[in-house]
Amino acid sequence: MLRWTNRAGWMEFPYLSVNQGLTRTYTLAYKLTDDAAELWTSRFIRFKNKDHKTFYGGARLMYAALPPLLASMNLLAKDCVFVSALSSSETAADPNRQIPYIASQLAETMGAGLAIEAITKQPHNRIHDIYKAELRQAELDKASYVSSKLPAPNVFIFDDFVTRGDTLSRVAQAVLETNPHSKVFGVALAKTERLSYCPNPDNAHVPARWNEIWAAGEAEVK
Repeated sequence: MLRWTNRAGWMEFPYLSVNQGLTRTYTLAYKLTDDAAELWTSRFIRFKNKDHKTFYGGARLMYAALPPLLASMNLLAKDCVFVSALSSSETAADPNRQIPYIASQLAETMGAGLAIEAITKQPHNRIHDIYKAELRQAELDKASYVSSKLPAPNVFIFDDFVTRGDTLSRVAQAVLETNPHSKVFGVALAKTERLSYCPNPDNAHVPARWNEIWAAGEAEVK
């Protein structure tokens, strides 16, 4: 079980199973692969399945939750730049895809730098369909992530879900190759976990207000 601490309501992971290049990683809650009925897990599953309502719920919550996180880290938005992880088929992040879009809106409203186009790679097969670690690593080797120069020293990589940290680590290492003095942080909606592997994981830490924000976001969609 990976240990985490509560920071401004977020789960702060000092280490993931694969953590090269990452300073810390933050997620809102757990996505429990063997408890689909759990409230937050059910929301994240619908988000993954492209349920339009959850796009609004997740976006509204990220807009509300990220500024307090940066404040708790004593970081100014102007000293941060937001980038996005890429889907397996992408060579560059589609700015209209939900996670890049959320990152861009946050950068605009908070006054952070935005460099969605800075991370590029080669297409590869979906790693979520590959269960052996060595095969996942081999598939990600094909991606050959590259980062351009970034305009701020604190780099936040946005993604939807984190499992082992393979993708975030590859992006982080690419960032540091070109920006060696940066600190790189992962930010995602959820940490994927299994009840059968991680004893008694739950989402009791999630602030009640966050539930209200997500629900209100979904209610915007008629």
